[in-house]
Amino acid sequence: MSYPDIALGLILLGLSAYLLFGGADFGAGLWHLLSRRREDREVIEHAMGPLWEANHVWLIFVMVMTWTAFPPVFADVMAAHWVPLSLAALGIVARGSTFVFAKAAPNRVYSWIFGVSSVLTPYCMGAVAAVIATGGSSWQSLAGLYGGVLTTGLCAYLAAVYLIWDGRRLGRAEAAERFRTCALASGTVVGLIALPGALTLGVESPLITASALAGVVSLALLLLRRFLAVRVTAALATATVLWGAAGLADLDLHSVAAHDAVLQVVLIALGVGALILVPSMAWLFVLFQRAPKQPAA
Repeated sequence: MSYPDIALGLILLGLSAYLLFGGADFGAGLWHLLSRRREDREVIEHAMGPLWEANHVWLIFVMVMTWTAFPPVFADVMAAHWVPLSLAALGIVARGSTFVFAKAAPNRVYSWIFGVSSVLTPYCMGAVAAVIATGGSSWQSLAGLYGGVLTTGLCAYLAAVYLIWDGRRLGRAEAAERFRTCALASGTVVGLIALPGALTLGVESPLITASALAGVVSLALLLLRRFLAVRVTAALATATVLWGAAGLADLDLHSVAAHDAVLQVVLIALGVGALILVPSMAWLFVLFQRAPKQPAA
């Protein structure tokens, strides 16, 4: 396996982590926008509290790896899609700011901007990803529309699945049940548009089929109330869409990759950084997933 192959694999792993963790945060923002119950919004805010900002480390990792390992690709993507990517960056800043402001000065306007930005960002990113994968030219094309809607739907589905567990962990059984309904509804909608849309655009990959199968299993697990197992299958259904789409991109790695000497240094630096980052992120999730202590009587 060559250094460019390793670099591309790491980029895809970073994108997967951002989709599964950061994407769920975007989806939580959508449910926060649609929710009319304060109890549901409290569960969402508690679930996002200590993690929403940390999840962007995966996006930063992907950007740094891409412009270091594949400079021409990074330049071409940024030049061709600067409008949707700028909107996505604006959405990240707006949702982060309003999420913090809403804590200090509760205001429905802040909540509205937070929710809208949580939809705008994954839509723009998904549109760009679909255009790159299918060889299109505009994020406003049919492929861009499909990618944006599908990515937003996947984020909403992931968030609903994750929030079931958070609602139960916080003792909010009714909220957890509502999130289960949201997961069933969003998962069904995503399933109805994912496979037909992929066939229409000529997207053929065994991973897309695997994603569809994992999605069906996830819906069955939701009906059976297997809430721990469904977190795994829902994540698998989402990640395989990304990896399946990545396999469609027509890219000669060796012609656009940086020199091996550069990639060697990058990989060494990543290895050292991973010794700090990965355990820190894992410990953060472990601490946060523990059940909250009950107040003393």
